[in-house]
Amino acid sequence: MSEVSLLLRAPSANRVYAQAAGALSRAEAHWVLGAHLGVVPALRERRIGGMGALEVRRPAPAAASAAPDHRRLDALLATLSGTLGVLDVQQEDPAAPESPLLRPRALPDVLRHPSDLETTLRYRGKTNEQFTALLVNLAAALSTRRDGLLDGTLDLLDPLCGRGTTLNRALRLGLSPVGAEIDRRDVEEYRAFLGTWLRTHRWKHTLETTRLTVHGEQLGSRTEAELAPDKQTLRRGDGQRLTLLGCDTARLGEVLPARSVDALVGDLPYGVQHGGRADGTWQRSPLEVLRTAAPGWRSLLRDGAGIALAVNRRTLDHAEASAVLADAGLRVLSADGAFRHRVDQSIDRDVLLAVPDDHPRADELAALGTDQEDQIP
Repeated sequence: MSEVSLLLRAPSANRVYAQAAGALSRAEAHWVLGAHLGVVPALRERRIGGMGALEVRRPAPAAASAAPDHRRLDALLATLSGTLGVLDVQQEDPAAPESPLLRPRALPDVLRHPSDLETTLRYRGKTNEQFTALLVNLAAALSTRRDGLLDGTLDLLDPLCGRGTTLNRALRLGLSPVGAEIDRRDVEEYRAFLGTWLRTHRWKHTLETTRLTVHGEQLGSRTEAELAPDKQTLRRGDGQRLTLLGCDTARLGEVLPARSVDALVGDLPYGVQHGGRADGTWQRSPLEVLRTAAPGWRSLLRDGAGIALAVNRRTLDHAEASAVLADAGLRVLSADGAFRHRVDQSIDRDVLLAVPDDHPRADELAALGTDQEDQIP
C-alpha cells in the first residue's frame, strides 16, 4: 500500500443515501481502521475524475520496528461498505491535486456469495445494503474478536432482523449469524427467499423449521439452515449456519446461550412503520423496545463484544437511549450525530455504538469517539 490511497465509493441507487455516503464512509473508516490498527489514519473526502473518494493516508507504525500488515489492511479496506476499488497515489502535482497519477490495487475477495443474496429481496422500508454493511463493520470493529469478521468466526446477532438484510450480509462475509424477528410474515418471507436462493445457486443445504419452546411455553419458531458448496463439506458440518428465531426480541436471553455473541447489529424500530412487542402488546416507542430488550441482549454478549444500533433521532433521543443502555450494563461510545443522515421526512437516522461496561478496551475505543466529535459537522 502506498502512503496515500483513494477508496472509490460505489454509486448508490438511493439518491438520499448517496448524498450522505461520503461523510458516512469517513465515519466508518475512522472507527473500523482506528479500532483495528490502534491509530486512526488521516482521512478526508476527495473527488477524482468526478467520482467521490475517501483518501486514506497510512499511519506511521507505533514503533520503528513494527512492520505494517498490508494483507490485513487490504482485507479491511475491502470490507468497508460501498468500496468500489482502491487507487494508490503514485505521484501528485501540488499544482493539480485533482489529477494525481494513480495505480489500481487488487483487493482480496472477502465476500463468499454473490451480491444478489443482499439485493434480490425488495420491500418497503428495507435498509440500504451499504448502510447495513456499515453497521456490521462497526459492531465487529468494536469486538475484541474483530478479526473473526475476516475468517468467518465472528458470532453475530441481529435481534431485530426483519427480512434478513443483516443476515444476508453476514452470510456473504462467511459468518454463521443468528437473527430474531417477531413479525411472522417477515420470518416466513425470509425463510422462503433463502430456500429459493440456495436452490437457485445450487448450494448444498438443509433448511428446517421447528417450534421454539422454552419451559413448555411456545415462543414462536426456530429455523436452522446449513449451507456448503459441496456435499462433503456439508456432511462434515464445516459449512455456514444460520439461525432464524421467530420470537419477541425481549425473550432472547431465555433462548440463546449466555455470553455467546461477539457483535450485535440492530436496526431499531423508528416509531414510524413498525414497533416491537413487550408485555403482550405492540409498543411503537423505540425507547420502550430498547428498555425491554436491552437487559436480555446484554446477557448474551461476551465481555469484549461490540454493538451498532441504527436509530431514528426523531423518536429516540441519544441521551435517553444512552441512559437505558447504561442501566443494562452497556456503555455508549459514539457522540450524538456521529453518523447522522436523512432518510426521509420522518427519519433522521444515526448510529449508536456501544460495548459492555466491562469491555477490556472500552476506554481506548471511547477515545475514538472523542476524536470523531471534532469532525462531526
